[in-house]
Amino acid sequence: MPKEFHSLIHLDEARSIVLQHLPAARAAPVPLSQAAGSILAEKIVSTIDVPGFSRASMDGFAVQAGDTLDAREDRPVSLRLAGRVAMGRPPEVEISSGEAAEVSTGSMIPPGADAVVMIEHSQAEAEQVLVRRPVYASENIQAAGSDISFGETVLFPGTLIQPREIGVLAALGCQEIPVRMLKVGVASTGDELIPPGKALTAGQIYDINTYTIAAAVADCGAQALPYGILPDERQAMAGALQKMAEECDLILVSGSTSAGAGDMIYRVLEEMGELIFHGVNLKPGKPTIFGLIDGKPCLGLPGYPTSALTVFSCLAAPAIRAALGRSHRWRSAPGRLAGPVRTEGRRQMLAVGLSGDLVYPVDKGSGSITTLAWADGIIDIPAGVEYLEEGTPVSVELFAEKETDSDTLLVAGENTILLEKQAESRPGCLRLLNAGPIQARIYLEEGVADLACFWNLDRPWQGTEIIWSAEREMGLLFRKREDISHLADRPLVGWQRDSFYNSAFEAVLQERAIARPIFVRSAKSHRAVAAAVASGRADAGYAEKEAAEEAGLGFELVGKEKIMLLARSERAEDSRIRSLLQALWEEEAGRSPDAAGNS
Repeated sequence: MPKEFHSLIHLDEARSIVLQHLPAARAAPVPLSQAAGSILAEKIVSTIDVPGFSRASMDGFAVQAGDTLDAREDRPVSLRLAGRVAMGRPPEVEISSGEAAEVSTGSMIPPGADAVVMIEHSQAEAEQVLVRRPVYASENIQAAGSDISFGETVLFPGTLIQPREIGVLAALGCQEIPVRMLKVGVASTGDELIPPGKALTAGQIYDINTYTIAAAVADCGAQALPYGILPDERQAMAGALQKMAEECDLILVSGSTSAGAGDMIYRVLEEMGELIFHGVNLKPGKPTIFGLIDGKPCLGLPGYPTSALTVFSCLAAPAIRAALGRSHRWRSAPGRLAGPVRTEGRRQMLAVGLSGDLVYPVDKGSGSITTLAWADGIIDIPAGVEYLEEGTPVSVELFAEKETDSDTLLVAGENTILLEKQAESRPGCLRLLNAGPIQARIYLEEGVADLACFWNLDRPWQGTEIIWSAEREMGLLFRKREDISHLADRPLVGWQRDSFYNSAFEAVLQERAIARPIFVRSAKSHRAVAAAVASGRADAGYAEKEAAEEAGLGFELVGKEKIMLLARSERAEDSRIRSLLQALWEEEAGRSPDAAGNS
């Protein structure tokens, strides 16, 4: 008796249905040691400074820079050796003029010292230190908070946690991490299957799909829960599926999806819940089913390993990534066909291998294990195409779903809350690199950054365009009004030295005749400035009005400054850039009808 399917639907329709029925991921804490590969659920704001103290970046001697101004190779300056600073301990000495203290890389800078003379440019003799080269203030010192400052947003929601993120989180002292959690139950069906490790008998094969699909689930950032092999018996299968529905957010079962006498997944789905579709107009993958059990989505994958992985990549992977709050994009590689390809005229996902830029079919039939072993990915051949010539350009959609920077816009330059909000609301689409104008220009010119953010730039340079601009209200942040009436006596939070905001704040202080402001820390973001003031680490700072509003601080307007985004001219029409600009225009228009601007 020939097999019959309820109906065949197009792949795009099937993908839309699966996407509509997958629930949103939950936020759940996981230990830092288990967070790799997960997706961050909440932004991470530093509660400490990194480093937490000013420390030596070189082996040598901590000194007062002014004492070394006359030091030369042939005329060294002699300083009294006041002591030594031990690693991991607070200094027991305080440096006065004419003194020095021995320090090691990473040790605390003793009070009174403002620079470190490298060991190569000095010499200790008894109780004296001979300095043969002058140093400037802050030379060879890593200031407290210079890497990460208290209140700085370090990681944004939607970030894929990889080894570099683990390192940052460890530096912040995070023991548990809030991640997006989606539990995906994975199982195979078939009495002929046995787990790897057991001895095969006649008619038996090892279970491949449970392990392949579980690994693919983890590659998408979800938690795979393997349930092993389900028996080909209706009542037992129904019981196993019910258990999976109670414990998981999504059920993936391979095998028993066709319409033969022994195939029962679709029958069980009809009895237990709702069968939404059975059969997709796709090769391989025709016997694919989808339904609901107690409202939980259940996707039935074909039993053959290559077919199962192909259908997973086409239907499950986009849905899982969407549920985790990440846009799904294939990792692809361009190439050209090494030889002609014939098809059946039905939409086909052809398994192929890659050798350089040559693409060659490896499909030996859906049931072939070597197809899975040798396949680097698939090419999508549309319906109606029956023949592709040798040399035809194709895009190989790779099986391995690796996070790549190609999908993420990198914006280098000055910090603004506007862009931070976009990074929060557009998970995985925007990466911000706080950098001064010189470094931002270099990054843009070299192609490291897609965009550069500047304040009050007179005009773009050759080969670049100002593609967006807006005015921002800038001023003084404070907890109490009296804190800004005597700024000369108040501890202030400044900005990193190469930032526009640093020079802007210094100009404000000069206008108020404050010659020697007391900067107790420096920040790299407006929110970090606000956090420092709100926490009492500083009495006042200079930042966007929005930072004061968010932190519940007082604000005194100093003026309005223009922020702008630059792009290389040939990249200005990039779809990702246009999408960001549209979002920025909408954000500013929502705040104030007159705020949005476009150069």
